[in-house]
Amino acid sequence: MNFDGMNRRHFLACSGGSLLGASSHSLYGDEAKGGAQSFESAALKRVALIDARWVDHSYFLTRQLARPQRVSANPVIAPAGAASTILPADEGGFVMWYSTVRWIKLKGVRTHQSWIHYATSKDGIVFDKPDLGIYEGNTLIKGDHPGADGKPITGVRGCSGFCVLDARHQKVPHARARYTALYRSWVPGRHGGMSLAHSEDGLHWTEYSENPVWVGESDTFNNFFYDERIGKYVAYIRPRIHAGPKSANRSVARIVSDDMIHWAEHRIVLDTDDRDAPAVGTIDEAKLPDGTGYPRGRDKQFYGLTASPYGDLYLGFASVYDVEPGTMAIELVHSYDGIEWHREATRRPLISRGGKDAWDSAVVYYPGVGSPLEVGNGWLIYYHGLNFDHHQRNHSRKDLGEYRAMGVVKMKRDRLIGYEARKTPGELLTRPFKWEGEKLFLNANAEGGRARVAVCHESGYSPKGFHLNEAVPIEQDGVRLPVSFQGSASLATLRGRLIRLRIHLENATVFGWEYS
Repeated sequence: MNFDGMNRRHFLACSGGSLLGASSHSLYGDEAKGGAQSFESAALKRVALIDARWVDHSYFLTRQLARPQRVSANPVIAPAGAASTILPADEGGFVMWYSTVRWIKLKGVRTHQSWIHYATSKDGIVFDKPDLGIYEGNTLIKGDHPGADGKPITGVRGCSGFCVLDARHQKVPHARARYTALYRSWVPGRHGGMSLAHSEDGLHWTEYSENPVWVGESDTFNNFFYDERIGKYVAYIRPRIHAGPKSANRSVARIVSDDMIHWAEHRIVLDTDDRDAPAVGTIDEAKLPDGTGYPRGRDKQFYGLTASPYGDLYLGFASVYDVEPGTMAIELVHSYDGIEWHREATRRPLISRGGKDAWDSAVVYYPGVGSPLEVGNGWLIYYHGLNFDHHQRNHSRKDLGEYRAMGVVKMKRDRLIGYEARKTPGELLTRPFKWEGEKLFLNANAEGGRARVAVCHESGYSPKGFHLNEAVPIEQDGVRLPVSFQGSASLATLRGRLIRLRIHLENATVFGWEYS
């Protein structure tokens, strides 16, 4: 796939702004809250078929989850730990903050120390590690790091996770400087928990005097953003209270704040269920004080969630932990309110582990904040990978030791979900919506087949000039393929009317559409 050009604004704006939507209201109004439906009032300019709300009915079509391709067999950054944020750079290209892990002894016990680093890229694939002159190389923060004011940002264990917001490219109403970071810290003499720091240049950071802003352990990458829809900051964390023994059942919780300083108590929003395998048995990863095996809870558990606003919904990349083998993969989820999350029926991973000889053969998890990054007509999704599992068992490349790095997969934009017709022709009928455009474009792969689009009244009947047999067939692969009709029929004449699209596919897949 060629990335012809580069969009400086990454597609999933963590501020909650919608690059898909022309209107600021929800696609369904209060429907997500159980109120009246107002679908026909929506005016989205760019629609992706991630959820089924746009689909009224389909015939001989198969809903398909994307299979993104690895950009390279090698990682894009190595070594790299379990947290990263990538954002647009002022001069073009992108900047990234990411972590690495060091092992140290603390009070006679071996524990990890997280360092934070800075990298830059023109294309999102090849990264430079500039010598910053702060510590060695591109290191920004390490254990016992003093901030710009001389006060400690963190204790000897360093920053665990480092999620960054940029007020120049995102809405951050309470920002104290251009950049704001959320991270876990353990400063001696006070409670551990989530803390905030601010910076004008993204390199020299000062902690908030109110730290920690959320007390307690949250053993995951805690990403956050300002959600303009609700006027609050939202963070996804690991809950500190749940049913059963400690760590037996991992899940994801959501907390919100009006000002970034005061956070409401968590609410668990993402958990596995009996379809993922029931809670049975024990594992030998650890022993309880009485010598028995550690209870593992469900066989599969959610290890973390990287989430962002996307159009009029929320997009999530969830890290799924398979407890018995100790492996992980990334699953696609979506939500209409950021609270109730929906999984694909097949529960197949969006990003699977690498092959048996790959550097990421054991664990694929923690997608970077800013993913998917839009570059031309393509998307890049960053993830972190390991060659050893959660039980410290090496799966590949023993010459690398315990290897931690960052990889990236690519795909064409807005193609996480498609509706596919194979040998038997199929059809997708949309819900009625108000047409506000002049030109219609299809995001589809009809190479080796064809796609045709009819425009219908709400009743399902096509006006003259817009019948299926009057549609010019599309036989290409593209994210913005023009829809046209034989004769003089113009979509501009339908402005303001409720319409449906009837998309007929023959050996083709549709992913969405947009208008201008």
